[in-house]
Amino acid sequence: MNCNRSELEAYVLDKIKPNKFQRNILEKFSNIIKQRLYSCMEKNGLEVEIEEVGSFAKNTLLNDKWESDIFVLIKNKDDDWINNKGKDLLLSCLGDFPTIIKYSQHPYVTVSYMGLEADVVPTVFVEKPRKKGMGVERTPFHTRYINSKLNECQKDDVRLLKSFLKGISIYGAESHVEGFSGYLSELLIAYYKSFHNTLINASKWRELVYIDIEENGDKDYLVKKYPMSRLIVVDPIDPYRNVAAAVSIKSLSTFILASKLYLENPNAAFFHRFSYNIKSNINAPLLLILLYGDYFNYPPTDVWGKLKKISENLEKFVENFGIRILKVSYYTNETNLGAIGFLIDNPTIPKIDFLEGPSVYDDVNSIKSFIKKRISEGGISFIKYNKLYGGRDKKIRDLIDYIKNTISESGVNYTKKIEVDIFENYEKIRVNGDIKEWVKNSLYSTPAWMVNI
Repeated sequence: MNCNRSELEAYVLDKIKPNKFQRNILEKFSNIIKQRLYSCMEKNGLEVEIEEVGSFAKNTLLNDKWESDIFVLIKNKDDDWINNKGKDLLLSCLGDFPTIIKYSQHPYVTVSYMGLEADVVPTVFVEKPRKKGMGVERTPFHTRYINSKLNECQKDDVRLLKSFLKGISIYGAESHVEGFSGYLSELLIAYYKSFHNTLINASKWRELVYIDIEENGDKDYLVKKYPMSRLIVVDPIDPYRNVAAAVSIKSLSTFILASKLYLENPNAAFFHRFSYNIKSNINAPLLLILLYGDYFNYPPTDVWGKLKKISENLEKFVENFGIRILKVSYYTNETNLGAIGFLIDNPTIPKIDFLEGPSVYDDVNSIKSFIKKRISEGGISFIKYNKLYGGRDKKIRDLIDYIKNTISESGVNYTKKIEVDIFENYEKIRVNGDIKEWVKNSLYSTPAWMVNI
């Protein structure tokens, strides 16, 4: 089949596509688990259908993911049964394998063996997804739909798009990424027909983007239901759902920008196997927060989500002190360490709050209230041009102590120790290798795809 690819894209595809050996190994691993599950379910008197779903089943898997997804569709059971008994049932069936319990809408089990992984998910068997059913119900239908829509060339285009999204750090619908899921990537290829054509169209996206492959969605309803979404992609399986709901404005903007730059100058640095960062010489101070705790006891998505929330709250607090923030990032090794970093313009908290008040043309009561409040704070009021302004001493002088107290009160009950430091610049940073590498790549660097233009 002639897929009409550029030389660069053919080269990248060769480096990211699983080879026959990898697919055979994954298939054998998956078959062993499925056979074990069928036998166990029969012994427990359960009627089931077991399906492979996800990227491996759709043949859109990248070769750095040695994993498959297996759904156990249990007949004649309801959601409560799945929630209460599904996990223990799977553990009893897969007891001979190394297993890890994970959580999404309900618990599921990951079988991990010699670098191979299989997520085994229990759910109810349904003829079609229910409007108020579990989200996982849609997954087998998604797999069947994509397999019916994409040919082999287009499945390779999905691989290129996934690699591209990973390369520009917006792949994944998790809360700390707020990017493009694998299924969304597949739908974009189904709609635009190829990787190259997807980028051409994405480079022209403006304002609200609405994609409805099967023309079965209600645009007015979806726009109202997802008011924060600038990209709405109707789920062909569930037309009341926006597959792109997780995509933030920042991730959408990143995709638009990267598409424009790639079309101008295609190069391998856009793809995840070839992406890298170029160190900057910017002389900005770093506010670094290190959190130590038993993070291995909690779902990784919870840990990442908590770090995201803390970083967003602290960003507002720090800026309220009059310190400008250039860039923010956060990180966790998902076991015992979390980190939040801010590149800042000045490590010193200004001594005075400068406050803008009402205009002299405003209501006199507003004017009196502003002046009285400044006096009660021991501050001053003055007129500049046609407005009142005020100044007062800052109540908080020690930024480090304030941050420690704020995090301690934020409900991070699995954080045992907090360290906060301000470093004058990158060269003065005194932290271990992993953290310094993260700081360099996420805060003091620019991705190569933005540089090689």
